[in-house]
Amino acid sequence: MNIVQPIRNREDIEKMKAVLKRKKRDLVLFIFGINCGLRISDILKLDVGDVKGRDFVEIKEKKTKKNKHFPLNPELKVVLEDFVKDRRKMNHYLLRNKATDLIATRHTGF
Repeated sequence: MNIVQPIRNREDIEKMKAVLKRKKRDLVLFIFGINCGLRISDILKLDVGDVKGRDFVEIKEKKTKKNKHFPLNPELKVVLEDFVKDRRKMNHYLLRNKATDLIATRHTGF
């Protein structure tokens, strides 16, 4: 398995966001990942209803089985609101697989 190093430079983070702005789904995944400290498996399980119109997220972590409750930061809220504004079904996965409309997997998440 390859070791992935975190992006530590704020300028590099902003460059990555600029590249991802063309693909809202990928931008949501990136901003969630850098701001919330969740594993990809927990991010991919989120439903539209878990984030739409909310100021916080409450999940049960897949690996630890612990409940986690945390606020959405302002930048993430703006990106999420734009991403889900036309999504009516609250029980649909937030980050669906582009091809099948089902939950994205760890591999398709990237």
